[in-house]
Amino acid sequence: MTAHSRRTASTEVPVTEPGPAPVAPEHHETEDALVELRDGSQVLIRPVYREDAPLLEEGFSRLSAESRRLRFLTDKTRLSPSEVRYFTQVDHHDHEAIGARDATDGRGVGIARYIRDPQNPEVAEVAVAVVDQWQRRGLATELLSRLFVRAREEGIRHFTALVGEDNEAVPALLDDLGAEFRIVDHGAGAVSYEITPMPDGHGTELQELLRAFARGDLRVPDVIRDVLAGIVPDRFHS
Repeated sequence: MTAHSRRTASTEVPVTEPGPAPVAPEHHETEDALVELRDGSQVLIRPVYREDAPLLEEGFSRLSAESRRLRFLTDKTRLSPSEVRYFTQVDHHDHEAIGARDATDGRGVGIARYIRDPQNPEVAEVAVAVVDQWQRRGLATELLSRLFVRAREEGIRHFTALVGEDNEAVPALLDDLGAEFRIVDHGAGAVSYEITPMPDGHGTELQELLRAFARGDLRVPDVIRDVLAGIVPDRFHS
């Protein structure tokens, strides 16, 4: 999934430019969250800070050409210094990024971000990328779920995303998140989505239950089914 347009989650690449200057670490108090994925592997998740630039570059180098194309909608071989700065020096309000590292070796394995629409403060573009060896483990779902929570804290209620028309993983990912989504534009090899995450006020545990219920992974008594269906009626069917 990629965000594309303006200077958002996908940026223009200058032909040449100076290398990045040394960056002093930011002061931040957020601790890593240790998360176990569905295959039992573990990652450390926290917001992205400017000192994470080397992690971002190293993680990008481990994306396959196909994963880069799906993320940036173009054949991209490198991140420019200005892109690295833009992707890591975020304000954690209008632009937030959440990254995951391999809990065993500390290497970057995934990142999700939103960038608020300056014309509509309740809307943001969203993007996510996971290195190939860590795909299909539920990491993108975990990152986006946490990003949606952060976005709600900052007053964002809806998202847009521009993805390749052959990116078949996106609808399944959004379904797994319990999000409402629809295609609003389609052309030039890309599809534009409008996305509304699960309504506010649902705790993490309830969200997980609702997702499992929507996938048909749970069998529950009719009275509980009726209650859950009443919470998000468009997601569930008898």
